[in-house]
Amino acid sequence: MNSERLKDFRQAAYELLVRAKDAIFELMDAVWTTRNASCLAEFSLNPLFKRQWPSVYEALQDCRPDRKKLMELYQEQLEQQVPATEHILVAIYHTAWGRQFAKTLKDRTHEY
Repeated sequence: MNSERLKDFRQAAYELLVRAKDAIFELMDAVWTTRNASCLAEFSLNPLFKRQWPSVYEALQDCRPDRKKLMELYQEQLEQQVPATEHILVAIYHTAWGRQFAKTLKDRTHEY
């Protein structure tokens, strides 16, 4: 995504938020640029989040986006980025049980 399209996308998403727009955008940037966080409050340590740690919770509590319009905006961006003939595979690893013998991600398997 080029910088002008990214700017337009961020502005469109910003306009769909009802309250706490600036705090949510700072939090979003902090989430995207923080490598590891064990709790929400750790995002407040990111330099992109210019508020104090209680603002993380307040922003999430106060923000009331129009979810349907926001999802439509995301879908529109996705359709512009990925040709309709391609399939998208999104892999997320999440489990309550640790894989203590898996040294790297490739050692972990996908099970149906």
